[in-house]
Amino acid sequence: MPRENKPKSFTITEVSHIVGASRRQLAYWDKTQLLSPSLNVISGKSSQRLYSVQDIIEIEIIVRLLMSSLPLQRIRASFRFIKEQPEQLEHSIILTDGDTIYLYKDDDLLVDTLKKGQMVSRITVQDLIAEVQEKVREIFSTKNGIS
Repeated sequence: MPRENKPKSFTITEVSHIVGASRRQLAYWDKTQLLSPSLNVISGKSSQRLYSVQDIIEIEIIVRLLMSSLPLQRIRASFRFIKEQPEQLEHSIILTDGDTIYLYKDDDLLVDTLKKGQMVSRITVQDLIAEVQEKVREIFSTKNGIS
């Protein structure tokens, strides 16, 4: 009989050790619904918070944003927006300038997570130059009858 594949679970003490956040911080983030353990719902004083690997990754993101001197209130608002996105978190790139938090969606698009998803376009000048040069060559070839 094959064993059931249970997700790996981690206690609050183990998670605290992995991410460098205190147990008190983790309990506060759970209580305030910034990030709650996904494998166990607290139902009393004797129950244990059990975190998944995905939870640990999300906590690590929060910890790193805190290390950027961002206030927890901004991180909370940003993280709420990020988790609402249809893309998988593991395929995301999160950037900060110490003031706001951006979600890097693709090669040409940044989303300001604190301004309700306001998009910031990126123009790569080097790529733009190459495109213009190619178009100029095409026009020059057509003008001179070169195929």
